[in-house]
Amino acid sequence: MKKQFLIFALATALLFGASGPAYAVENDAVEAYAIARASQYLDGYSVGIEARGNGKIAVAMTVDGTGIMEKIGVREVEIEYKANGVWHYYESQFASEHPEFYEYNSRDFVGTTYFQGTPGVSYRVTLTVYARNSKGSDTGYITSYTVVCK
Repeated sequence: MKKQFLIFALATALLFGASGPAYAVENDAVEAYAIARASQYLDGYSVGIEARGNGKIAVAMTVDGTGIMEKIGVREVEIEYKANGVWHYYESQFASEHPEFYEYNSRDFVGTTYFQGTPGVSYRVTLTVYARNSKGSDTGYITSYTVVCK
């Protein structure tokens, strides 16, 4: 009887101990997410990608700091397409051209950007994320899952 209780308690502890963080995007929810945990400045970051139809693809981005950051967000969104089983560079969106990719004096950044693809072609994106406070800064990278443009 004690052995069965011990096995049950251990299984319950493993079940609840295996749960991880949950992320939500309020207004532009997408179907596929990749999530990363990071560093002294970056608590975590995620990217989601979804084909919206008529060649339009949405990219949802979140960056969470470990506290209030002087500057936090996405430096670059690099877009790639797949042809003959090989990934190729398509285009990049830079924060220098998209000031909405950063928040200032904030704990986090949440944003969505869009690009036009070719229906039937597979795409993925890689984010370069950034966070800075008075003690230093850090950069991270995360690649989305693949989506087929509609």
